[in-house]
Amino acid sequence: MNTTRLLLKNKKLLPLIIGLLSFLFSVVLFVLLVNLNISKIEISSASKFHNYHIYKLTDNLIGEREIEFFKDVKNYDILNDFNNDVLKNNKVVFYNAVLQPIGLKQYPPDKKFSAFYEWGSTNDIYEHEGALYQTTKSMQVTKSVFDYNVVELIEGQYFDDSAYVYDAGRKEIPVILGSDYRPYYKLHDQLEIHHYFEKFIGRVVGFAKENSFIFTNNEPQQVLNRYILLPSMSLSEQPSELLQKTEVKEVFFRALLLSKMGGILMTNLNALEVRKEIGEIEKVTNFTDYQIIGANSLSVNLLYKMIETNQTLIVTISSVVFIFILCAFYLFVKSFITRQFDTYLVFIMSGVTNHKIKKNIQLEFSILNGMSIGLALLCTVLFMQDTTILSILVIAGFIVWLVFNVVVYLLVNNLLATTNIIEKLKGD
Repeated sequence: MNTTRLLLKNKKLLPLIIGLLSFLFSVVLFVLLVNLNISKIEISSASKFHNYHIYKLTDNLIGEREIEFFKDVKNYDILNDFNNDVLKNNKVVFYNAVLQPIGLKQYPPDKKFSAFYEWGSTNDIYEHEGALYQTTKSMQVTKSVFDYNVVELIEGQYFDDSAYVYDAGRKEIPVILGSDYRPYYKLHDQLEIHHYFEKFIGRVVGFAKENSFIFTNNEPQQVLNRYILLPSMSLSEQPSELLQKTEVKEVFFRALLLSKMGGILMTNLNALEVRKEIGEIEKVTNFTDYQIIGANSLSVNLLYKMIETNQTLIVTISSVVFIFILCAFYLFVKSFITRQFDTYLVFIMSGVTNHKIKKNIQLEFSILNGMSIGLALLCTVLFMQDTTILSILVIAGFIVWLVFNVVVYLLVNNLLATTNIIEKLKGD
């Protein structure tokens, strides 16, 4: 160990450069692995939409037309039948992620959860029945949202099938919170929410992993960190029957039914075929106030191509950097060992064997590289704030450490094998 300490004290600049190169190589590798993991998730998510034709279903019930339509309670049932038949149709996937703020009592102090925070609005607190609520970011999602997006949960569980059905008298709704809510709530907490003018208890059943995202009408990648997810609910009975059984106001059922009319139809059918398919549902249910619009499938396909291109670019640039750093590491280590050779001769004259010199040189660089790689791992985890592939990063760090040790081993063996120690000691 004394020999190693003497080697480390000598020529301090070169060990510092070698340690820096080891650090940079490791950082580039770790960042590459994190980015490839993110790209893998993005590609996995985007690929599920990639081969579908995407259409948007929307209604024509605007202004006075909406008021007239809902004057007759039978029309609630007609719209409900239409929604249910679209959802059950096996030739299209009904996908709905409705950006719909809710009122939240006991809201967090951080304003970033406010529904209109990004637009600079501060008028988000309102009073309802003597209590204060904050208008909060929220989304209603169908089961297909979880089927076609990679939304991992840090803890908890996804909505079960019963969550997507509204029964008479229901007062509790399961909710999944974005990762930014974790400092404020825990699993199974009960939140008082104001949803479509009705009060519910939102029971926390899960927390989404940080930077989880989903495809929505407005965004190909809507990050969920600050959102509360609610299940998009269908009705267990006809609205006309539920209105007689409950004290829930008509506006709740109206909003629930109309929210379904902003959904997406994902299908392998072309435009004419999908219109014909929905036209059959129209005939059966007698609901005609709808439109099918060609949604922007191009944005999904473009996103898919961009992610693939970005992944290729990252790998290419990283490969060039790896080669450059590895070559620089080789040259600096070789220079360091060569410049230290006189010191090695002194050790030999003092009775230190060749084997011990090799071991000490390797130990010297093993410690140096280990410290550099460990620091690189720590910096990567702290900066990227992603521990999901920590085990992979640790294994990658060990492999880097092993590769650099092999380089040092080969250099030392080659130098000692090609140098005549006796002649050097004689001064030849």
